Amino acid sequence: MRDKKAAAVAYTPGEYAPRVLARGRGETAEALCRIAARNGVPVVESPDLANSLMALNPFDSIPEEYWTAVAEILRFVYETRGNDELH
Repeated sequence: MRDKKAAAVAYTPGEYAPRVLARGRGETAEALCRIAARNGVPVVESPDLANSLMALNPFDSIPEEYWTAVAEILRFVYETRGNDELH
């Protein structure tokens, strides 16, 4: 069985780039998914992006090469939660 990986990301309007809030593998990844579910945040599966974000530390800016993928995920999350703005 593959080691599960997860990353929590966010974008604050006015900041240069989205950031990694937390990331982890195994039990930490499971905990991140449980926290998201408890808070009504959809969990989006993107194994390739999760692998890439594992190289970053919490609060690191996400490199530009991943902005499009992260923006698509954030848009889905905000639309699913009924938010009008990306914040």
